[in-house]
Order: sequence, then structure tokens, then C-alpha cells
Amino acid sequence: MPITELNHFLLVAKDLERTKDFYCRVLGLEIDKERPDFGFPGYWLKANGETCVHLASQEPNQIRDKFLLKKHPKGTSGSGSVDHIAFLAKNAEEVRSRIQKHNLEMHFRSFPEAKPPLFQIFLKDPDDVTIELNFLGEKIREEDWKGKGSGSAMTLKTGKGKKTEIARQN
Repeated sequence: MPITELNHFLLVAKDLERTKDFYCRVLGLEIDKERPDFGFPGYWLKANGETCVHLASQEPNQIRDKFLLKKHPKGTSGSGSVDHIAFLAKNAEEVRSRIQKHNLEMHFRSFPEAKPPLFQIFLKDPDDVTIELNFLGEKIREEDWKGKGSGSAMTLKTGKGKKTEIARQN
């Protein structure tokens, strides 16, 4: 089984700083300073030395909305503010084949300079929940997956069960 464990969840905050302060001050989480610049503001928070909560603002952001595949209107509340579920996984090529076999749309991106290197796949479950799969230590070249520009690609059905892969340009 390629899924090995739950990695983190992301909360979309009405007030990013206030939410960060709550998790740090009230619950005792610590800011993980290793968060790469993903192109949108946010925090990674650690418990017991392990990052487990990600925070992002609900303010519109083109990069976040593209990769997390969900727009967050002002006034999001309750369980609607949980954006996605992330899993650590292994063997990205095998996972890609499974996704294509089921004709599902996906996006991917690579952070080869991160420590450890990080490759990510994003897709949606049947209830429109974004699933993020993190492949730690897997250096995958985006161009090998036919990604162009930002490295985001998707698989589409082209009718009668046939699939084609197209690259998205930024």
C-alpha cells in the first residue's frame, strides 16, 4: 500500500495571525521555520517536533487556489474551513498509474531543493475533499511527467474511457 500515514491537515483561517496565535499559545504548537515559500502566506505548526497543522489565509490567492483546488469564500466556517487531507506516500509512479486508471484529474509539483526533496500530487475525493500526497525524498523531474511551466499537469478523460495528459501553463 503506497499510503504510509497521515501527514497533516490545513486549516483556512479568517484571520491567519489570530489562528496561528491560538494554536501556538493555547495548544502549545510551535512554528516550523522550514516552511518553503509556496507563493501564499501561511504557517506550518509542530507538535512534539513533527509538523502536523498547516495554516493558510482565506484571502484569495491564485497559487493556493490552483494547487489546493478549492476556493475559500469569506465567511467559511465550521468543517468547511478544513481544506485538505495530506498523506505521506511512496512510489509516485505507481500512484500516478492508479490515478490515471481511474480517470481522475490531478495536479503535481516538485520541490527538489527542499530538505528532504518533496514531490506532491493533488486530487479530489468523491465528496470534493482535496487529497494531497507527499512523496518525501523522491526527486521527480516535472518534465518527466510532461509538466510545463509551474509543473502542474492534469489527466483528463477524452471520451469512451480514453485518457490524455495535458500540461497547464502559467
